Amino acid sequence: MVQSDTDFRQLVETFQHKVYNQAFRMLGNREEAEEATQDIFLKVHGALKDFRGDSKLSSWIFRIAANVCVSRMRKKQLKTSSLDQPLGEEGRSVAEILPDESDNPEEEYSSNELGGIVREQLRRLKPEWAQALSLHYFGGQSYEEVAEVMEIPRATVATYIRRGKMQLASQITANIGKDGVFLK
Repeated sequence: MVQSDTDFRQLVETFQHKVYNQAFRMLGNREEAEEATQDIFLKVHGALKDFRGDSKLSSWIFRIAANVCVSRMRKKQLKTSSLDQPLGEEGRSVAEILPDESDNPEEEYSSNELGGIVREQLRRLKPEWAQALSLHYFGGQSYEEVAEVMEIPRATVATYIRRGKMQLASQITANIGKDGVFLK
């Protein structure tokens, strides 16, 4: 357990990149994600004495991160959006347009551009749906882990992810022109 400033510093070093990445995926802005990451670790530091160990430390930290990001999203009053359905005339799913680990610069550029579109549309989803999708697809967490972080039943996680994917897909589809170019 964290008992000193050195221990807390190590905790920050261990989790800062994952927490920042989660914040960036949810908020979509580097500066906002950096500020949120600072707020998250301030909250973690202040609440460490209350950590009971009922869950893994990482789940507890990601729960705080998610709550901070959702609060920021609600303050901005972001609109809602959805992932599995084919998009546009090409019929590709969102999973197919997310960035991969390609060494081909042209493919990487295209993937990054499409990934940016997905991230932008993801931010327009209901915060709960965006959080569940982000934790599962971008954070690599299982439904059980997402349920623990969000403090909701696993079945609710499945519902949020299903509804979020459907809304995101329809949102992206609605913004693809006849020429296959994304409009917004």
